[in-house]
Formats: sequence, structure tokens, C-alpha cells
Amino acid sequence: MYDYGEACPISMAASVLCERWTLQIIREMFFGSTKYSEIQKFIPNISPSLLRDRLRSLESQGLVIRKRAERGNRYEYFLTPSGKALAPVLTEMGKWGMRHAREGMTDKANTASGLARDFAGGLNVDELPSGNTSIQINLTDVEDSPRHYIHVRDGEVEVCNTDLGFETDVYITSTLDLMTRIWYGEVEMTQAIESGDMKVVAAPVYSRHITRWLRISSFTTDNPSFAGT
Repeated sequence: MYDYGEACPISMAASVLCERWTLQIIREMFFGSTKYSEIQKFIPNISPSLLRDRLRSLESQGLVIRKRAERGNRYEYFLTPSGKALAPVLTEMGKWGMRHAREGMTDKANTASGLARDFAGGLNVDELPSGNTSIQINLTDVEDSPRHYIHVRDGEVEVCNTDLGFETDVYITSTLDLMTRIWYGEVEMTQAIESGDMKVVAAPVYSRHITRWLRISSFTTDNPSFAGT
């Protein structure tokens, strides 16, 4: 942890949060990752040794608590109240990044698992028909695990890259690149569907109002300064 040597709360916060990958690890924990392997899955560019070091540092700073998993000899990581208090900080950083620092963002690599998780997290269950819904996303430019599934069961949303055998209600076929640009508002979903770049096969109750339930990033839609940029 770097000591700026200043009597300033911003410097004190920066000394904890501004080490490389620290905020991304906290981001993944807000998304529900608790296992080391889950965090590594969604941040593939961090080395295993650095991830371990960052988790230890976050634990020593009181932002994360490590608990033994209910099964096996593994551990899980959870945000403490101090860690959870960073939610509005990350939200505002995301909005600022979309407004002021997004140039070239969608040209960078994205993970298929992360994309499916993002769309699952933004799903508006209230705009789906009653009962269960299963959505299959096929990414034609992904070789490893090109299919991802979003299941809505009793109002709860689950995302996975394994076919659990449920009947599929919605098939979405596109590329990881295009779906990333749709998620961040660079390409309108309706235009992608009309052009055939995003194919949707589903009953009309799903396909006619897809933008109501398959929502894009809140960093775009909840950002009052984003319109017209």
C-alpha cells in the first residue's frame, strides 16, 4: 500500500483502492463472485499470484473477509460493511468512465462469461411472462464456450455456460463484439436486430418487446449526461 504522506482523506482512500486490479476485484465481488476461481474467471488478465496478494491486502484493510467454504478446504471471500460502502463510488466511477473515458473501450477484450453475466444482471424480470424463462446466447466469434444460458426460475436469475436441460424460450445469436457494443449503448439493439446482425428466435411475447426486458448497462441508461454525447 502506497503512503502519500498527506493528511487528506482522498489520499488515504487512494492508498487503499488505487493499486492495480483492486477496484476490479471489488467490482466482481459486488457481482456476486465469492470464490477465487470465480474472480479469476471474470478477470482473466490478472495473474494468480497478484490476485492472491490483492485479496490478502483487501482482507488486511478490512474491506474483505475470508471464510471457509461449507464444503471442502477452500475459502470464500465476502465484502465487509466497509467494502459494501464502495457501491456508490464504483457506480459514479462507471458513469464518469462512460462519459469521459470510454474512447476505445469496446475495442478491448471482453469475456463471454462477463457479457452473459452483465445481461443477466440487467434483466427486467417484471417485463417477462409469468413462469420460468430460459434464454440461450450464441456467440459466433467465441471458440471456447460460445453458448451461455440465462435462466429465470421463480423470479430468480441464474447465468451459466452449461445447458441444464430446460426448454429454451429465447435464442439470441450474435457476436461477442456486437453484444458488447449493444450493452454499452454504442449500437441500438433494435437496429442490430433489423440488420440481421443480432438474430432473435422467440415467441412474439418475447421478441416484440425485447428492449423492455433485455436491458443495457445502467452506466449508460442511468447517466443523465450521456445522452447526445
